[in-house]
Amino acid sequence: HHNVAGSGKTAVLVERIINKIINEKIDIDRLLVVTFTNAAASEMRERVLKAIYKKIDENPEDERLQRQVTLLNKASICTIDSFCLDVVRNNFFEIDISQNFRIADTTEIEILQQDVLEELFEEKYESKDENFAKLINTYTGYRDDTPLKELILTIYKYIQSNPYPEKWLDEKIEMFNLEEQGLLEQDFSKTLWGAELLKDLEEETKNDITILEDVAETLQNDRDLEPFYKIIESDINQIKTLQKSLDNWDKAYETSGYIRLVDWSKKKVESEIKDEAKKMRDMVKARFNKKREKTLIADSKQCANDLYNMYKKLHKLEILINEFDKRFASKKRERNIVDFTDVEHFALHILINQDDKGNVSTTDIAKKYSQKFEEIAIDEYQDSNEVQEYILTAVSRENNIFMVGDVKQSIYKFRQAMPELFLSKY
Repeated sequence: HHNVAGSGKTAVLVERIINKIINEKIDIDRLLVVTFTNAAASEMRERVLKAIYKKIDENPEDERLQRQVTLLNKASICTIDSFCLDVVRNNFFEIDISQNFRIADTTEIEILQQDVLEELFEEKYESKDENFAKLINTYTGYRDDTPLKELILTIYKYIQSNPYPEKWLDEKIEMFNLEEQGLLEQDFSKTLWGAELLKDLEEETKNDITILEDVAETLQNDRDLEPFYKIIESDINQIKTLQKSLDNWDKAYETSGYIRLVDWSKKKVESEIKDEAKKMRDMVKARFNKKREKTLIADSKQCANDLYNMYKKLHKLEILINEFDKRFASKKRERNIVDFTDVEHFALHILINQDDKGNVSTTDIAKKYSQKFEEIAIDEYQDSNEVQEYILTAVSRENNIFMVGDVKQSIYKFRQAMPELFLSKY
């Protein structure tokens, strides 16, 4: 269901669960029902319970139905966090963690993160770490190093929604390593960024030409408007010249340098058509110039070198983020606490093996879960992130996941929920 808000997607899910229990004779504890909040989970339980009681009233003799009431207590109708926690509590011995860990609250975690950063920076200053000094110079001043601390935390938090954060970060940063890819001396259009920027200009020029051709048409039959028509014509020709050069960065950069969209003619002509044409042309001219001047700002060599210099800094930043990560993890272990992203990642490691080549396979524990659950139903699926996606897929049988959600209601983008996951399923 990919529906409007309030159209009863959850009701559809409840219906489906009831149907499984009553008509397909599947016990309620053989279903994994994932909701987005605890409140939604208890509401779901209540609705299911009501429906079961209603059926019991109709068939008081049915023992199977009566058993469902008892089974409902240990049924897996819960948030993804609770499910992950359950996986971890039951299999803690698979990963390096003690049995009696507790989940820290947000404030405690935030304070701990600040402490770790404080300590890490202190040490870096004292050891006169050169890489660190370069980062300080790039992102902050010595008087206030908060921006660098915030940057580390922002990136650290962002990557946690990825199944393999360190690996992901490394891959993304290596994309900037143009030397390694042999792209330092090539035309910039051969890089990911150059290609993307030229594609953007391609769109821009296409749109601008279309608009200007329409404008030209309104001007062309009136002799008084001829000077204005000529200006539009010159615009179109120049923009087309740039358009033709977009297969090569340096060619485009050079061509862009010659383009001058002339001033509008000062000729006094009273005409609404002319005024309308001027309005459209001003808009196109401003937009085209802005895009071109913002995009084609340097030749290939300069652009590639800028990116490569950025790579060197990002690589230093990456090392610092990983160092923070290690310290933060060991501080949590000392205190025997975990946070929510830990719980998700622990669950992921319990359910999924990854070999050195990066191939992923499910563990025996995951197989047990997938034998247990006849179906996995997910409510508000549009708010799942990739870690959760991996986890739920690991305990599934590939074709027994049922999802309801509404991509227009995805409100958790900031938590790295991925509406795209939902769209690809749709």
